[in-house]
Amino acid sequence: MHRAAALFVTLGLGCAAELTFPTPAATSDLAFPLANGKLGTLVAGSTATETLPLLGSPGSPAADPLKPGAGFTGKPLGDFRFEWLDAAAPVTAYRRQLDLATGIATTTFNRGGAGFTATTFVSRPDDLLVLHLRTDKPGFLSFRVRLTRGDVQPAIEDRRILVLPQARAWIYPMESEVTPGDGEITVHGEGEALILVAASPDPDRIAKLPGRMKALGFDGNGHPDVQLVWTGLLERQRKAPAAANFRAYLKSLTHP
Repeated sequence: MHRAAALFVTLGLGCAAELTFPTPAATSDLAFPLANGKLGTLVAGSTATETLPLLGSPGSPAADPLKPGAGFTGKPLGDFRFEWLDAAAPVTAYRRQLDLATGIATTTFNRGGAGFTATTFVSRPDDLLVLHLRTDKPGFLSFRVRLTRGDVQPAIEDRRILVLPQARAWIYPMESEVTPGDGEITVHGEGEALILVAASPDPDRIAKLPGRMKALGFDGNGHPDVQLVWTGLLERQRKAPAAANFRAYLKSLTHP
């Protein structure tokens, strides 16, 4: 199918717009740009392994709905690498979507008799990269994550936190335990999980993050109420729509 034919843009009340593709992004130009003005990333929607760049003060994406990530750059702060495990079975019913009004990207697909949903956004109110994973078959969700910057490998704190000087990732499965390894964390046999990634040139901003999250049930230690944290982050993102770098992009789509 031609890429232009595969893409559709729907406009509704309040000039809301969505971009939808039937395949993962093959290049960074086709990936979805997510940002809050201080932190950004590009999401390809891979069903195998994906590296999400952590970009400080990212610029605006190009105003081309066929290439949403074109020209989207920023200061490299690290990379967050995500790998779906048990990924040998073929993928069907694939769909990745970007809601331009909220900056929320959603990837859905079926594999091995189960449906999977990955929801990603860069929170404007909480200054976080948020990745929520869910399957409709409990126990079918397995993945591995790593946080890197060049040749620098992360330390692991409290079994579930990957730490670099300018970035930190918290891994919270809903029910199962994490398995820390050599600079990586693995989750097996889960139904739902939440991943939070902070990155900043200022380490103090990352250090103060747990204090800012207490209202959502996140204390930075132990195992928080994952569902409470997730729904709180999602609600706050939806109430603070259209991050600065999306405004010009949305205008270009609705006012050609």
